[in-house]
Amino acid sequence: MIRVGLLALLLILPACATAAVGADNPAVTAAELRAHVEWLADDAREGRRAGTAAERIAAAYVAQQFARAGLQPAGEAGGWYQEFDVPLPAQPGACSLTVEGRPVAGVGTLACSATGTVRAPLASGEVRGAIALLRAGTNDAGALRSAIRAAADQGAVGAVVGIHANDVAAGAPDTPAFDFARGELALPLVTVASADFTILWTRTGAGERPDAALGAAVQRSTARSRNVLGLLPGSGPDVLVVGAHFDHLGWGGEDSLAPGERAIHNGADDNASGTAVLIELAEEWGGSEVGVQPPEVGVLFAAWSAEELGLLGSAHWVKNPTVDLACVRANVNLDMVGRAAGGRITVGSAETASAFRPALDAVQASLREGGIGLELAVAEGQLPGGGGSDHMSFQQAGIPALFFFSGLHADYHKPSDDAEKLDYALMREVAVAVSELLVQLQDAEPAALAFLKPAEPAGGEREARRPGVWFGSIPDYAAAPEGGGMQIAGTSPGSPAEKAGLQAGDVIRKLGDVAIGDIYDFMDALGQFKTGDTVAVEFVRGGAIRIVPLTFIPRPGA
Repeated sequence: MIRVGLLALLLILPACATAAVGADNPAVTAAELRAHVEWLADDAREGRRAGTAAERIAAAYVAQQFARAGLQPAGEAGGWYQEFDVPLPAQPGACSLTVEGRPVAGVGTLACSATGTVRAPLASGEVRGAIALLRAGTNDAGALRSAIRAAADQGAVGAVVGIHANDVAAGAPDTPAFDFARGELALPLVTVASADFTILWTRTGAGERPDAALGAAVQRSTARSRNVLGLLPGSGPDVLVVGAHFDHLGWGGEDSLAPGERAIHNGADDNASGTAVLIELAEEWGGSEVGVQPPEVGVLFAAWSAEELGLLGSAHWVKNPTVDLACVRANVNLDMVGRAAGGRITVGSAETASAFRPALDAVQASLREGGIGLELAVAEGQLPGGGGSDHMSFQQAGIPALFFFSGLHADYHKPSDDAEKLDYALMREVAVAVSELLVQLQDAEPAALAFLKPAEPAGGEREARRPGVWFGSIPDYAAAPEGGGMQIAGTSPGSPAEKAGLQAGDVIRKLGDVAIGDIYDFMDALGQFKTGDTVAVEFVRGGAIRIVPLTFIPRPGA
């Protein structure tokens, strides 16, 4: 079999060669990479948040590029797309509060509120059968959520949340913001302005229990999102999956590192950069004879959505594959590949198949032979957070997966992650390296691509946690377990969760004395423990409730 690499084809063009975006010239160029990034990361795309019209426009752009590249549609029903539901940010509905028959003005609610109406006495001491008055005087949302849970445990039927005038004088806001406390708790909650709250606080503190009625509404809905999938088939059923997520943060929100700033987050590096490389690889492979010839192993090009919401797109595909999952030999993931300092790009998860390191060594040698200075910095062990990207969905399914990542920077998850800050010549070199890697993997023995469980991480993992203790669960963000709880997609190697016997699909319902209704409860509960503590974990598996002891051990590298 003949093996043709992208390197040989690219050496005939200078890095600055220009060409129109499209498949007329299949060679990868810096100019085409820039054009793709500038389109995807333009303000007109409004940050490509999953479930929005802007994301659908971006998906259509990627599908158009795949079609021009000559790929075959590999989505659902013979099309380019695979659709799935994603949660939209919670929105406040109509809320009200009356005290002794008089309506209170300016009533709002919190994102964690249940929807409902109640009538009961208002109280700040004994709250059984009452509407609890809860003071939110700090910036600790976890403390407020704990207070709300405690009120529910004590028999409260609702709560009024506010900020005392003394706290406002010390710099606190007048009224708690809607998204101050997220998740979904059991009580209907309303918020009131500081002046009204202070009066009520004084009255209930003096023993009064005025009659009150409240109504709280939080709108929770979903929207359709879509992966984009194009196949370059081989003569056999086996495929390699090369993927990148194309969604970002939209106008910001809870994952933004510019808190409180409502602005378009263009996500040029995260991850228009990986998407651009993916498109250019699809164009090159679809437009010329690259790879093992004749090809036995095909290549599936996958543009994932909803990565920023918790790897939802790739996780959905792994659970609902559009090709036979047993025929997927390996995954290569591109997430933030546009700003490699010093010409180095990190390659993570190389330990998940014995074929990976020899293949990467061969790629590095080929780059040097071709005069390309890109250095592949192959990580030892797992990256912090496991890398926290779509390759993890494949690893959870027992499929080896590599992660190309150029590193974090000051613009990460901020509105300032813009197209002019990327190094397009370097991105072209990344495309060369990934294409050479695909050639190597096409030619690898299937046995050498058997999945190897990652070693214990060098530090951290993508899990929901507060600093201080290591639990080691990987939440299944797409799951909505009946009856509440936090469903997990797996555990990190060597973690307390793994040692306790927790498995993918388990739904954690209680951690110590804290009932777990969602991931936010779980995060709050972790804040109560320290390394060395042992806690009872109550979870549901196969419809049965189980309880296991879990001991918090130091996080490797901490």
